[in-house]
Order: sequence, then structure tokens, then C-alpha cells
Amino acid sequence: MQKIATKVFICLITGPAGSGKSSVSKALASKFERSAVIEVDTLRHMIKGGYARPWPHSEEVDLQVSLSVKNACDMANNLLEKGFSVFIDDVVGRKLLAQYSDSFKDKNFKAFLLMPSLEALLARFDNRGDDKDLRVRTIELHKNFSEKKNELNCQIINSSDQTLEETVDEIYKSIVSS
Repeated sequence: MQKIATKVFICLITGPAGSGKSSVSKALASKFERSAVIEVDTLRHMIKGGYARPWPHSEEVDLQVSLSVKNACDMANNLLEKGFSVFIDDVVGRKLLAQYSDSFKDKNFKAFLLMPSLEALLARFDNRGDDKDLRVRTIELHKNFSEKKNELNCQIINSSDQTLEETVDEIYKSIVSS
């Protein structure tokens, strides 16, 4: 497949755990001539002493999550400056989306919310064999995203019945048409 050279951009892919953020981000990045994927979970896991998982909410969680978003934004801006388009894979709500949007206010920035049905999400989750705590968290995240999705400045993708390729194509078309 021929890779596409295009005006550089930053694209945030968000959604509940198991919605396909990492797979979609990697597949999208492979379609562009110069691109990078920033997996924000990887940045969070760089903290070894004192690491706080992103739930339940606490001041330390807020600090670490906000720091990881700042680091992702700094990395994205560095890559963009050198001519790379950037895909950021992260679970965000209004506050973190605002942090991303503020950081990229003068950039070509788009955000997509992968929002499969809860049934499709849990089927994917169960097929992966992840831990039970994360399964419970996935249900909570799906509920939160469902309640707040219209308040987020994201293009919503219902990927319940889509293959990875169909989801990637839908987002790809939106990116290259702007």
C-alpha cells in the first residue's frame, strides 16, 4: 500500500479500555508516510516508585495522569515540529481532553471517541482474558463515556459491528478530508 504524504496533524484516539485505541492508532499510523504513535499508558508506567493506577480518583492520580498528558503533548509537539503526524492513544474525559485541546489549539488536531456497545466491548475484553478489576473498570468507563460523549469535542465512532479495517477507514477518511 502506498503511504500518504499529508499536512501533519495530531490525532487523539480515546475510548474505554478494550475499545481498540491501540490497534486503531497503530493501523492508522501505518497509512501515513511519517507518523508516530504515543501510547499514554506507556508514559504512565514510566513511573516506578509511587506509581498510582488511574483509578480510583485521588490527588496523586490527578497529578500523574495530568503529567502523562503533558509529556504526551510535549512529545507530540516535538514530533510534529520534525514533520511527523502523531496518533495519541489515551483514555480521556472532559478535563484531559481540554488539556490536550489547549496544548494543541494552534495545531491541526482531531479527536475520535471509539464507542462500541457495552456488549461488543465486553466480548472483546473477555476474548483478551484481561484481569477482573479491569473488566469492572471497563464497564464504568463505558457508562461514563456513554453519559458524557456529547459533551466531548470528539467525533464518535460506533465500532460495535466494524472490523478494525472499517474503523480505521472511517477515521482515515475524516483525517484526509480536512
